[in-house]
Amino acid sequence: MANKFVKTVKNARRGVNFAKKHHLRLVYVILTFLGLLMVSAMLVWWQEKNFQGSYLDSLWSVMFTLIGQGEFASYPHTFGGKLLVFFLSIFGVALFGVVFAEVMQRIINSKIKMILGEMMGINNCKFEGHVIICGWNGRGPYLIRELIASGRQVALIAKERPSDLHGDIFFIQGNPSEREALVRAGIEKAQGAIILGDPNFGSDDSHTILTSLAVEAAAPDVYTVVELHDPENERYARYAHVDDILYTDSLIADIAAMCTHNEGISAFIRDILSTADEGHSFASFDVPSEYRGKKISDLFEYCRREKTLPIGILTPPDVPEKVPVSEWISTVNPDNDRVITLPMKVVCIVKDNYTEGK
Repeated sequence: MANKFVKTVKNARRGVNFAKKHHLRLVYVILTFLGLLMVSAMLVWWQEKNFQGSYLDSLWSVMFTLIGQGEFASYPHTFGGKLLVFFLSIFGVALFGVVFAEVMQRIINSKIKMILGEMMGINNCKFEGHVIICGWNGRGPYLIRELIASGRQVALIAKERPSDLHGDIFFIQGNPSEREALVRAGIEKAQGAIILGDPNFGSDDSHTILTSLAVEAAAPDVYTVVELHDPENERYARYAHVDDILYTDSLIADIAAMCTHNEGISAFIRDILSTADEGHSFASFDVPSEYRGKKISDLFEYCRREKTLPIGILTPPDVPEKVPVSEWISTVNPDNDRVITLPMKVVCIVKDNYTEGK
């Protein structure tokens, strides 16, 4: 084992030395080529034009000579010019070919390296204001579809790249509970993080909560949504200061039960819960300060004028400490005579192309 390690280190050192020598060799070739170009242009300016006109015109003539084009390449007027064309045809074209081939090779290698890095998930994400999906399960493709439909940039951290991953998704291979993977995903510049339950752990939420702790430690200001299986584990997720918690299993069960005794309601549920169908969806907005002290009926009337359908409000609980919006009190169809106190959010059903700027 020790011999293999020593051999690996020696091979690495040889590779580094070779790369340095190759880099210096390319620099020498480029400097030689530029020197040849400048000197040849000066000779052309002297022999062919007797220092008349512009030196830049002579430089331009030499450059076209290197690729076999231009009047000077075909019809030099002096004996010195003919010798110069002959010299450039042999040595200049060769140097030009070396420089051009090497530069193109480096560009191609860089592009290939970038593509392979993206496929293997070893590159760093350059997005800003994006959403990071931590982990992967069967709900991942539907989640990505909704995020893309809403116009969000998305990065995914997973141990393996999903075979059907959308081409616009930036993939990072790694463990989302490790800071290094989160940094490569651009956690500090992200707008939100969605932590999916790991199917390898079944209904055990321990890995999900561990990932939540890592995300909050790396970027406390990022809005974090966590998928849990067991409601008993909510208190541990709250200790991690996550912003929102969803119980996917119970949510699906609630919707299924609702559909059994309300025929046809599933079509409305699909419409409202999806932003990818060009239909309608839920949205929440901060109540403007000018509505402080007014009635709920005034606020709802304003929402209807804006072509949204108000259905309820969110208000913070009456506690001294500040709590995340996910812990605010939700009130569906509040009393029209209720007086508005701020802060407050109004929840509406809006068209999927509705924007807050309206």
